[in-house]
Amino acid sequence: MSLSQTGSYSHTYNEVTYRRQRIKLGLTRTHISEFYVMTYVS
Repeated sequence: MSLSQTGSYSHTYNEVTYRRQRIKLGLTRTHISEFYVMTYVS
């Protein structure tokens, strides 16, 4: 495997990991805000 291939692969991997973290954070935030709404409404 050449150096450029390794570089692009790791870049793609970082991109995927970053997106997964963003999605996780987004889901967590939505869940927390929903929890607050539920508590305040009830």
